Amino acid sequence: MRTICGIPRAALILATIGLSIGCTRGPCDDSNPLVCAFPWPSDRYLAEDPTTETGYRLEYEQGAAPTNTLNQPVDLSPYRRLDGMSPASQLMTLFDPAPNLAASGAASQWDIGRSLDADSPTVILDLTTGERVAHWTELDVQAESSAEQVLYLRPANRLAENHAYGVAIRGLVDDVGQPIAPHAPFAMLRDGQQTGSIDLEMRRGRFESLFATLEANGIPRGTLQEAWQFHTASGTAIRGDLLAMRADALARLGPDGIGCAITSVSNNRAGQIWRYVEGTVTVPSYMSSSTPPARLARGPDGTPVFQEYVEVPFVANLPATLAEAPGGPVAGPLVTFGHGLLGSAKGSIDKASVRDLANRFGVVVAGTNWAGMSTDDLIALGILLLNASEFPTMTERLQQGMINQIALTRSLAGVCRALPELGAGGTPLIDPGTLWYAGGSQGGIYGGTLLALSPDIDRGALFVDGAAYGLMLDRSTAFRPSFQLLVSAYPRRIDRALILPLAQHLWDATDPASYLPFLASGLPGIGPKEVLSIVAENDAQVPPVSGDLAARMAGLPVVAGSAREPWGLAVQSAPFAGSAFVSIDVGDPTVPAGNEPPPVDSGAHGEVPFTDTSLSIAETFLRDGVVTMPCTGVCDPD
Repeated sequence: MRTICGIPRAALILATIGLSIGCTRGPCDDSNPLVCAFPWPSDRYLAEDPTTETGYRLEYEQGAAPTNTLNQPVDLSPYRRLDGMSPASQLMTLFDPAPNLAASGAASQWDIGRSLDADSPTVILDLTTGERVAHWTELDVQAESSAEQVLYLRPANRLAENHAYGVAIRGLVDDVGQPIAPHAPFAMLRDGQQTGSIDLEMRRGRFESLFATLEANGIPRGTLQEAWQFHTASGTAIRGDLLAMRADALARLGPDGIGCAITSVSNNRAGQIWRYVEGTVTVPSYMSSSTPPARLARGPDGTPVFQEYVEVPFVANLPATLAEAPGGPVAGPLVTFGHGLLGSAKGSIDKASVRDLANRFGVVVAGTNWAGMSTDDLIALGILLLNASEFPTMTERLQQGMINQIALTRSLAGVCRALPELGAGGTPLIDPGTLWYAGGSQGGIYGGTLLALSPDIDRGALFVDGAAYGLMLDRSTAFRPSFQLLVSAYPRRIDRALILPLAQHLWDATDPASYLPFLASGLPGIGPKEVLSIVAENDAQVPPVSGDLAARMAGLPVVAGSAREPWGLAVQSAPFAGSAFVSIDVGDPTVPAGNEPPPVDSGAHGEVPFTDTSLSIAETFLRDGVVTMPCTGVCDPD
């Protein structure tokens, strides 16, 4: 058979009628004519590349992503460093009219197990093992019209790295019970007809293979309303840059860090803390500039390269329980503390609640700004929300932020602990052998990443945490003010629905979704970690579905008596040693079911981390590695 560009000549002739002649195809996935890049993610944007671990390279073409109001396209070149789709992807497609998911019998977030039934209308299939992937479905409640109401398939756990997945949709009906019609180009592919599309004819062989695999797994080809496949990125592509930076930084830091300088001291701070210290710590930097917005500096092979040593500010609370112990000053554990969304270490650690924590636990609490998402980054954040091409300035600086955190812990436990300002009566107040982590909100979220990366911290308490920013943002009240900038630049909701999942590819480098699955076993060369996740029921800022997802990613058991027992988690009665998840209900109203934030933040997010129940559970866990449950019955207001 004569072929041109690998396509049968007759098919190519049909495909080029009314289209550009030759082997050039447009930037869209032609199987769904409603949105250029839908269904998403798909192998339409994977180019074969024998030099990568997966054998693919991410190749989004100009025009696949939306432009902003200044007609600026998204710069897609940073994505080419990846060798597959994000394992934290939120799967999306669009039908017009939108399906009625309840009438179709599709899985919801309250009935995730339904997605594993043989007759589930939506299927995510591991194309190697034939196993079905648990997920839930929902429609975009923020859509501007029913004709643009995105259908989401949200995996209940992170997908495996370097893995092929197929998606099948069948049996969806509309509001009057009529079957949803497949898109014409897809129906032609399914039925063996010529499509008139260069894109689809080039991929016909892949579709045929997918249809055969689906048939072999009990999904008849003729029932399909839509189907597609994709391949996830490798761990090397996702974490390689940060792990390379970490290895280089640790070699430069040595076992004790490089140094610190104390810039100010305040004794008897607010009558609560024995001493409050501000200073700087010396950190290796891999950024093209120390001032945001900035990108990583890269060598000829694309690997981040060391640029300079920089002085990074830190703050610390030294409690009276250590400095004025009955027998004289004693050293206590060091808690590296992670601050909240777009905040600062000073703004968190210099609060009454964190001062009280230091006194109650008998620990030195120290922290530094989380580079990439702190008060230092507000201008850079505004720029990237107006132009999605600038997303790497955040996601790459977040990687430097992890190096800063690692350097802070190592230095304070090492060369800096002997500084007189960090001691009392000549006695250092930091015990270098007892190093913990604690953080809330953003600090709880990225704490999972830091725990997996830290060579020095083996145990951490994550308050009101979650994972997968692509899932989280739409549901959070915390991002509502920032989103006004995004809306002004990308006014169409259907465009914004793609921008955020697209950014997840780059966010994966530091998103806890890429690290939580390795806490129990440890990343290569890094030991296993213990983690306690304490979340707030009906949290308005970090949505409960995100906290549940994080717990499943980390494989945590849920403590019996938790206000919520997420699907897929084993329930375990306290006390027990090891990691755990617990949800505490302080009586906030139920959050919306869909992908939208509550109308107001009723306060559970900020209240739960500092309740007596939370602090009691966290202190025992950090000190002894034992999970307790002080609640009588369920952890709720009653």
